[in-house]
Amino acid sequence: MEIFKENPRKRVVFDIFVLSLQANQQLVDMPVDKQVLLRYRVLNRCFRNPFTEYTLDDLVEECNKSLRKNDMMEVARRTIQKDISDLQMPPYSIRLVENMKKGRMRVFRYTDTNYSLPIFRINDSERNKVLDAIRVLDSKYFANDPLYDWARIFLAEVEGGVFDGESSSVVSFQSNPDLEGLKYFRGLLQAITNKRVVVLRYTPFDKDEISVKVYPYYLKQYNDRWYLIAQAIGYDTYSNYALDRIKGFEEIALPYKEPECDLNDYFEDVIGVTIPDEPAQDIIIKIYGNSANYVKTKPLHSTQTPVEEKDDYFVISLNVKPNYELDSKILSFGPNIEVLSPASYRAHISEKIKAMNQKYQNSAENLHSK
Repeated sequence: MEIFKENPRKRVVFDIFVLSLQANQQLVDMPVDKQVLLRYRVLNRCFRNPFTEYTLDDLVEECNKSLRKNDMMEVARRTIQKDISDLQMPPYSIRLVENMKKGRMRVFRYTDTNYSLPIFRINDSERNKVLDAIRVLDSKYFANDPLYDWARIFLAEVEGGVFDGESSSVVSFQSNPDLEGLKYFRGLLQAITNKRVVVLRYTPFDKDEISVKVYPYYLKQYNDRWYLIAQAIGYDTYSNYALDRIKGFEEIALPYKEPECDLNDYFEDVIGVTIPDEPAQDIIIKIYGNSANYVKTKPLHSTQTPVEEKDDYFVISLNVKPNYELDSKILSFGPNIEVLSPASYRAHISEKIKAMNQKYQNSAENLHSK
């Protein structure tokens, strides 16, 4: 799940989990056919949605949409009818509302929309590996940190609930459970995965609280702050909403609109979450001293490529869109970094340094005058 791009801590836990499934992942009474499994997942999602009324034709379209997206053959109406019939038989025995109609067409929905089709089962060996991941997640370092709820939800759905509450951690991570807004993380994550429209109560900096209806698409962490990437209804562009400025939200019964681009690609050209309306460009940067070793081992961006390396400096190239976050990253290196090109961006950083220097000169003069 790439909605958590740039979170290396997520990768640690996710890798443990993947190892638990790679060896002998099996589906209890589920067809091995990946297309059938995908259709079952889509039907499960549709049956659970209390806000959208799915007729048989709607279910066929939703299944075929996912099949097309995964380069699989589309299916006919009778195939989905058979899927629904099969799912109503043991071992699943799903229960659907009997007399719900949209016009003259039957609407398909679980009698309990909190129910979810049990897709996975794993053997004891794999279960132990999953428990290793859970011990990390349930340790004292993660116990109250909702930014790992995505993993807890995923693991719980796979195993059916294996948390025993007993754990001892040998790993320590930096996290900030007191960060404002993290209490909304789980709900927003579920709104994204369940494809629900939400109304946000949001307070921009230095402005009054606003209410905005959005299609939620993506959760992204940058610099220990979480952002919801969403499209406001009636607008063509995407916006980022810092979770620490969200004052509340609720799901509403409006049709969900899919994003028009891959959100992973959307952020490929930037550091952080600010997307300038300009093309990416090659930025050449020179790093001095010990900072050079830092940048070698922890690249500033995935496009970082070495240009020149000497004993006392390291020159790199980044293909990115200049933004506030890139400015901040460069300035954080103090005197150990220099933008070489393009000339316009070098001048931009130079002006920021001059403004900072002027503040310190003014402060020094004021201090001496007291």
